[in-house]
Order: sequence, then structure tokens, then C-alpha cells
Amino acid sequence: MKALITVATKHGSTLELGRAMAEVLRQRGIETTLLPPERVGSLDAYDVVVLGSGIYSNKMLPTMTAFGYRWGDQLTARLVYIFCSGPLDAAPAALANLPHDVRLLARQIGARSTKLLAGCMEPGQLRPTERALMRMSGARPGDYRDWESALGWARQIAADALEHAV
Repeated sequence: MKALITVATKHGSTLELGRAMAEVLRQRGIETTLLPPERVGSLDAYDVVVLGSGIYSNKMLPTMTAFGYRWGDQLTARLVYIFCSGPLDAAPAALANLPHDVRLLARQIGARSTKLLAGCMEPGQLRPTERALMRMSGARPGDYRDWESALGWARQIAADALEHAV
């Protein structure tokens, strides 16, 4: 079984989640490739596709949106899972609702599971306009990622994918 994890990231923290998830799949015996969306040239070799995107202004990054449109027909024929990273708040209310574009993409491609994870934003990574937006929104910088939740979700993906391979 072969999996592709493709991650759209702005500052790298969503990519770090994707790397950790890829390692979980590999440990479960699933051959896993990790690529940015713009470097994916074909889905032919993959049985499983995990899409990951940072969330900014309550939307996926444009490269992941474009990926979904470009590969939509082929994604429907595979086991697909979507995760997003972005809310700078680990409170249940902040993680309760997936952004509209994520829900829409999940429906269109028949994603088997979606996961919204708290994000990470360090002020030193931000451009001046991003720092200003962060101040205006009241968001507090920091690393809010719940690694156990992310890795647990990756273990669920592996179990689901392996069950469907039989």
C-alpha cells in the first residue's frame, strides 16, 4: 500500500505535522511519500492521499484549494483524509467547526475523515502585516499543536487504510 501526504504550509508548522503523520504511516508498513501540492505530478501510484493545509482567515491555503480542484476526479477513487492546522486556540470551541472550503472539498472528493488541529504561530515568522492582523484579532502567538491528537489521527488513517487493503 502506498500513501501520499501533501501539505500546503505557510511557515512550516503544518508541514511538521505532516512529517510526523508520514512517520506513523511508515511505522504501520505503508510506503509514504511527503510532497508539497505543487510538486505532485500524478496520483497513479497512491492508494491513500492525505491532504494537509494551514488555515488562514478561516480558509485553506490557495495551493491546497488548487490541488483539490486539479485532482478532484482522481481523489474520489482513493482513500482520502484531510487535516488542517490553524486555530491559535486549543479550546474545543475553536476546533469545533471546519472552515467552509474544507467541508466543501471533503464532500466533493468523498474524504473518509477530516481533522482540524490547533496551530502554531511564532511572531518571528510573521511579516509586519501578519503581526498586525494577529494583534487585531486578539490571537496569542505560540505553539498550540496537540501532537498526540495528530498522531492518533494518523494511526486511525493507517488502520482504516490497511483494513480496506484486505
